[in-house]
Amino acid sequence: MRAIILVAGKGSRLPKKLSRNPKSFLKLGKKKIIEILINNFQLLKIKKISLVTGYQSKSFKRLNYDFKEFHNSNWKNTNMVYSLVKAKNWLSKYPCIVSYGDIFYEKKAITKLLKEKSSIVISYDINWKKLWNKRFINPLDDAETFKIDKKNFITEIGNKTKKYENIEGQYMGLILFRPNGWLKFFKCLKKDFRNNYNQVYLTDVFQKLIQSGVKIKAAKFNGFWSEVDTNKDYSVMKKIYKSYQDKKLKIKK
Repeated sequence: MRAIILVAGKGSRLPKKLSRNPKSFLKLGKKKIIEILINNFQLLKIKKISLVTGYQSKSFKRLNYDFKEFHNSNWKNTNMVYSLVKAKNWLSKYPCIVSYGDIFYEKKAITKLLKEKSSIVISYDINWKKLWNKRFINPLDDAETFKIDKKNFITEIGNKTKKYENIEGQYMGLILFRPNGWLKFFKCLKKDFRNNYNQVYLTDVFQKLIQSGVKIKAAKFNGFWSEVDTNKDYSVMKKIYKSYQDKKLKIKK
């Protein structure tokens, strides 16, 4: 099992003083987000870790970790899918957990993914509404569809909706690809997107795969996590991280 962390983006919705460094360098307590993510994988004995860099790529060389670098030189004009394809040499050969670099989650989110045997597995937050209420005045302005069947296979993902009943959870940006799952994903980029995926989102591809009959498993998560796009998100994330740390201290005591 290997890990791929996507850290190419700039974080353009953050205030200028927070976007001078890569978004994954935002601090939670004394640690950067990227350090917390890498530590999570290391604690679970996943030692082969790669970063897909872009904006301020040289900054990552200052991290005190051993990692493989894939580089998206076109980060200004591309999205997550384009960055992910940069790591195709790993994805085509090894099972890989792919993580966005602007999210925080406790390591049990990874362990829940590892228990699943499907070729593509996606983590989702069942308590999403609580987090979205903290981030947005109206959660439906940002939330997207996420529907699953009785066997926890996803039937719909990533579409806009005005109805809460179309949302059984929220996509977190944490995915497990096994090589055969990556092959299906990559074929979809060629066939359905005609290799034009500069501005394509991962959920766009997942929805196409589902429509073509590919089974994508959902891994339920109900612990501490958050994502950061804006300054408000960052404030929310810091509070969630503090609550997580406080809980860990109570358990130790």
